[in-house]
Amino acid sequence: MGTSDIFRQKMIENKEGAVLEKTIGSRELDQRPWDILSDPTAISRIAESFLYMEELTVKDWSFDTKAIITKTFGDSAQIAVRFQKGSLIALGERIILQRTLKHHIELSCRIIRRLNDFEFLMQAESVSIAKTNRKEERLRVKNDSVFATNIVYHPEHFELNRHISLNVIREVLETFKEELIHPKFGEIKIGLFQSGQDSKFEIVRKTKKIFYIQNTEAPSSYTELLPQFVHYSTYFGKNILSAIRSYKNESIKSELILPILYDKNDKDSYPKAYLWIRSPQEHILAEDLSELYALSERIINTIRNSDSIKATDRFDVLNISESGAKIRIHQKDILYNVYGKESLKFDLVFKGRPPIHMNAKICWRSVDRTGKLFLGLKFIYDQEQLSSLRKLEYNLQSLRNRMNSGGGDATLFKIYRSLRPKRKKF
Repeated sequence: MGTSDIFRQKMIENKEGAVLEKTIGSRELDQRPWDILSDPTAISRIAESFLYMEELTVKDWSFDTKAIITKTFGDSAQIAVRFQKGSLIALGERIILQRTLKHHIELSCRIIRRLNDFEFLMQAESVSIAKTNRKEERLRVKNDSVFATNIVYHPEHFELNRHISLNVIREVLETFKEELIHPKFGEIKIGLFQSGQDSKFEIVRKTKKIFYIQNTEAPSSYTELLPQFVHYSTYFGKNILSAIRSYKNESIKSELILPILYDKNDKDSYPKAYLWIRSPQEHILAEDLSELYALSERIINTIRNSDSIKATDRFDVLNISESGAKIRIHQKDILYNVYGKESLKFDLVFKGRPPIHMNAKICWRSVDRTGKLFLGLKFIYDQEQLSSLRKLEYNLQSLRNRMNSGGGDATLFKIYRSLRPKRKKF
């Protein structure tokens, strides 16, 4: 393609040998120059020749969302697109289908109507073709030739809706082991809300209220109507005598379940953990609650500050260049806790070579249908990383040299392939 802003180009020859000439504009996107084609006839020819029955992805959607053009309709630039799974798409919505051949191609489409659960009729409104490849050529990796390990992640911003790991709870128990043995009430337990627990825990989680029985022998303790407390009779019925007998048999004088780790201003935020006291010694009085609230706040702050993840498994590097990498994660602690726009540290290992210590920013994340997490990483270039980046460049160049010389590392190959017309399948 030429480099001027507006130019004419012979695009595609049809079966009769006629030549289609179209005017193409240019744009700048992702710091690369692009050519834009908006003529319906030319769009139809490109879709039919290069994209028909090819696996496409949808820009800015989950990585595992795949789409295929199943039919083109003459020169109208209308196409039928089938998704591999049901998609919630509104009529009139615009999406961008994309695929990387020798150059990256983006097909901007508008939804006309739904054909069935998985297939839509779309109007392709423009085609954008990158004039150049990425600055650094990506290498696709297979069979563990390059992998990541020793991941250390500490979020910059704690999120109350984030999954809390058992490791964090163990750290808190160790930190507060002395304070959790109360001189008046005995053991104070810290736990995570889980399925299968006694119904009172689920009620506390859903209502975000405190389960508080000040005196298990007094019926009045079961009818407390203050808004911050669970009203016993509402959820457990009016058979209070049965509860009194049960507590007496267990020698429990007071019980408290205090929910923690949720955003009180967000109606969709539910507690992740709780403090639980079953006091066999003394009653938990109203004036004792402020002390327990203060303890819960210190525990929350400790969880916020210790919410780091360390993972020593091997994680697949799917592709890599001098500027970044795409990795696949299977560990649940990372799956539930890692968010975009934050940073992590890890060791990058080229098979047979010493590990390279890397810092990277998470540019994007997605989870596939099998529960695996994919991270798009951009390596951080700073003074502390210069030595690691030089080692990275050396190892990548060694791989490219072996590939170019036919050195037999069949597990790595170039992502880009020639941009040539694809025969239509019948």
